[in-house]
Amino acid sequence: MKSDELRNLFLTQFDEVAIIDKNTYQEAALKMNKNLIDVDYETMVVVSLAYPKRIIKSTHTHLIPSFYTFGTDYHNVLKERIKRVMNQLDYNYKLGVDNHPLDERLAATLSGIGFFGKNQLIIHKDLGTYMFLGIVLIDLKLDSQYILNVSDDCGDCTICTQACPTQALENGKYHMDKCISYFNQEKVAFTDQQIQKNHSLFGCDICQVVCPKNIDKGQITHKEFQLSGKENVNIDDLFSLSNKAFDDKYHDMAYLWKGKTILMRNALTVMLKQKNTDYVDLIERSINKKTAPWYQDTAHYILDQLKKI
Repeated sequence: MKSDELRNLFLTQFDEVAIIDKNTYQEAALKMNKNLIDVDYETMVVVSLAYPKRIIKSTHTHLIPSFYTFGTDYHNVLKERIKRVMNQLDYNYKLGVDNHPLDERLAATLSGIGFFGKNQLIIHKDLGTYMFLGIVLIDLKLDSQYILNVSDDCGDCTICTQACPTQALENGKYHMDKCISYFNQEKVAFTDQQIQKNHSLFGCDICQVVCPKNIDKGQITHKEFQLSGKENVNIDDLFSLSNKAFDDKYHDMAYLWKGKTILMRNALTVMLKQKNTDYVDLIERSINKKTAPWYQDTAHYILDQLKKI
């Protein structure tokens, strides 16, 4: 099989596709002290699937996660699309979407899917940063790689670094522990600064929304990413439903992968910003021996603040 034939097959399911061989990734990963490919498969296909930019504001009854979580969980969507392609081929393969040891952004950069932006995201010429990445390792030796040409970069632009409310992108460096999208997915008690800076039920979109490379991007909506209503998370549900009942109601949403308790803790910070005291009784009942200590610590602190309003 030729590389362009394989690429065209993947393009029936994805918006952009590029192909590199195993050695190209291994050599770069070794230099950067990244995890290496642990299977003896010669070809790496890098895929991207667009998602739309949709801004929905939280209310006093419903809270909103980052818009990349809208629609069906992208992990499942990309895996299913990859399987549709590979079911047409008779090769062993191994796929990865987000939760795996290989560096998708390194693979995307090496293959020309896009360039590595100052906001730590891959920027594609047509899709901007509004795309999901996946990789497929295939037990197949191709005639050549299929690397896309990238002639763009961030240049002198510092809009995202200036817009970041926690200075996570300060001076061209990425301070992961300061990144809202990182710390609001961690199972930890929030510091005072994290309580003050967090603004979302899950994740953060600021460095994408302000990026000039994203102007007029985020227009593609695949059927799996259509709004379902579950992007609006009901506060009553969050604090009154059991974990199982909540998972059943909001199933197949990407924001669920770290569990409901993280959403509850993040919700508290948003409600404090709103000065929303309507759920004080529910919050009190949520603090019990069954909840994680890190949640209890944050909940006690914010509950005290809400009672002073």
